[in-house]
Amino acid sequence: MQDNRTASTSSAQTEPAARSQRAGRPIDRRSLVRAAGALGAAGVVAPALAQVAAAQESSAAADGETGSSEGVKHTWEVAPDPITDIAREESCDIAIVGAGFSGVAAADAAAAQGASVILVEKTEAYAYRGEDVAGINSKWQLEQGIEVDPDLAAWNLYRWTHQTANHDLISEWAHNCGKVIDYLQEVCEPNGIELHYGMSSTSKVGWDTDDFPELYREYPTPVSFPYSDVDYDASFDSIGDLNHGLMESLYQSAVSHGATFEFNTKAEQLVGDAQSGITGVIVTAEDGSHVRINASRGVILATGDIAGNPEMIDAWCPIANRADMRMYTPLGGNTGDGILMGCWAGAAVQRSTAAPMIHQFCIDSFNFFLDAFIMSWLSVNRNGDRYASEMNFEPYVTNARMAQPGNKTWSIFDANWQDNVRRQWPTKADKWISSVEDGDQISKALDSGYLIQADTLEELAEKIGVPTDEFLATVERYNGMCDAGVDTDFQTPERFLSPVKTAPFYATPVSATVLVIPFGLHVDRNSQVLTDDDDPIPGLFAVGNVQGDFFAYDYPVQYPGASHSRAITFGHYVGEALAQGKVITDIMDR
Repeated sequence: MQDNRTASTSSAQTEPAARSQRAGRPIDRRSLVRAAGALGAAGVVAPALAQVAAAQESSAAADGETGSSEGVKHTWEVAPDPITDIAREESCDIAIVGAGFSGVAAADAAAAQGASVILVEKTEAYAYRGEDVAGINSKWQLEQGIEVDPDLAAWNLYRWTHQTANHDLISEWAHNCGKVIDYLQEVCEPNGIELHYGMSSTSKVGWDTDDFPELYREYPTPVSFPYSDVDYDASFDSIGDLNHGLMESLYQSAVSHGATFEFNTKAEQLVGDAQSGITGVIVTAEDGSHVRINASRGVILATGDIAGNPEMIDAWCPIANRADMRMYTPLGGNTGDGILMGCWAGAAVQRSTAAPMIHQFCIDSFNFFLDAFIMSWLSVNRNGDRYASEMNFEPYVTNARMAQPGNKTWSIFDANWQDNVRRQWPTKADKWISSVEDGDQISKALDSGYLIQADTLEELAEKIGVPTDEFLATVERYNGMCDAGVDTDFQTPERFLSPVKTAPFYATPVSATVLVIPFGLHVDRNSQVLTDDDDPIPGLFAVGNVQGDFFAYDYPVQYPGASHSRAITFGHYVGEALAQGKVITDIMDR
């Protein structure tokens, strides 16, 4: 879930500073959702889906024009002609492509070490998303009595990839991300930003105990960075503003250290190749001219994920095409540019699969503040059958949904939903329940069609279009397991079994929304980009979601906030190391 403070709060509001230092209006996913909401509610797939519809059309076209036909190569396999009409040149120590968390963190750290830095971003502003950043044994966490084993974290994340990623790379993150949280605390405090235990719905409390099933265990890594003068409630706008202060603080710090930001400037090609090394990047400037940026110490790619590139989704993450929507801002900002430029210069992509971050929420659930209804309820497919454990543990829930007949399923609950929310989520239940009750949100959700209500189970089955007899048998079997406290079908813990017995009865669609699809370039433990022969490419590094070999198969939620954390951690350390003429293993603690 993702963020923009300026749209919902005015106190302590700061716009990004100048142009080379001109960031314009910060871009976040929440602003997209608010704009989508203005279009009106029309089911799960309706909002914001000019992007999705266009992506689907492009994907269909790509099947016939790019990678699907025998003998036709993918875009990243065919390098374009070199750009030769260079209008001017600029020079720096380090060039960075992309103004997300990883790129801005790299610019800040490199500039703080005295390096000259030029960061180019093809959109009009820096972009940020999310609510939490994972830390392991930061000073603040240790003060709260929160301690996590970094070796266990590295092993768990590596195991999640089926041992196809780079354990050394993951381990570097696990042992050093806490120190980056310490740094972020120092950067943020002057701007009235405090640290708080993870505030997102992904961040569970008490899911790391030995009596909790290992399959669903989550560890207390998430840290949020709220403004101290803002009362964050459970509403969409409020929680969605969390990372504005963090990103603005990083940006201001980078500018104060002398980093130059060039927005509306698109990176096109790298200068050099895998054999001779990368010495710069050619960009299209805001005026349309081509500029060669020479970088004496290296280029850092921080261009984001592939969720905006249908060809790459078809090739590396086809399951994402079964999600209801893709939610990312800015539109067009995550089109795999770093992968394209890297491959054209001789880089390899990661050997493991993509790791889609597909979560169980949708526009309507945000519009009506219905986080309270995204619970571990009985779920049925179009045949009226229960098909998986309903534990709200992404990606298990969304993967199971997208594998069902017709790609549509329903969550079923009853009039006792408040009691069941309190039992499942005792730390957040009251806030979530009050957010549903405030403003008559249930009535609004019913009017929209997102929430279905019926006085009998038979009526509910008819309204959602599932066979009545099979549905009734499924509910009866499920209720029996709830009464016994044992899920003999899918091993859901007793705490998360919620019987369906008391009218009125409710149903909501089980939604699946793509946030990002991490898949990137093949790298070593220094985040230096490699060739197919595993040789480092001099002068080329990848951070953030264009860094491969960290996540695979699915985005893991065992360590909430890991995606932002690895972006900022590697951005910070790669920037700092390059500024010193080193690599990150020279400066990280191990």
